[in-house]
Amino acid sequence: MAMFSIPQAKANSEVKETKISAYFHDYFSVQYTPNATDFIVVGFPGMNWNYTKFGSLGVFDDPVTEGPEPTSATVGRLQGIYFPSSLDGVYVGNLFSLVFTNKAYNGSTIQIQGTVDQFGGVMEFSVTSGTGKFRYTNGYFTMEPISFYQPTFYSLLRINVTVKHY
Repeated sequence: MAMFSIPQAKANSEVKETKISAYFHDYFSVQYTPNATDFIVVGFPGMNWNYTKFGSLGVFDDPVTEGPEPTSATVGRLQGIYFPSSLDGVYVGNLFSLVFTNKAYNGSTIQIQGTVDQFGGVMEFSVTSGTGKFRYTNGYFTMEPISFYQPTFYSLLRINVTVKHY
């Protein structure tokens, strides 16, 4: 017989809510280039690999800043993988981490996952866990496209994170 115990919360272990708004800068390339922060690493043989082709797998390591300017103060990095999960390439599965490098949360992470319509405007993901100051966290993460510059495939996106943690 299994036994479960639910201890009482201690005064110094109350659940906190943290809200974070920031921006990330994505530099997409079909193949690796020195300035790329997002590119496809594998796909079906004989097919063009890209972010809309079912079976492609992409990786990213994008800078996250306080403001929309690339020179704004750095918060951390958004690092992870994505893959078109629908045959038409509209829905994309994502597994990524918000890795903090700023003074307030340095070394902490927030883990995020979900499948979203990558062309549908604001995208919402689940926050599944965290480390450091965000241990035992859960919540939600939204990503909203702000601008896209076609010649260089540069995207600016606003992120909003709401998490509950101890």
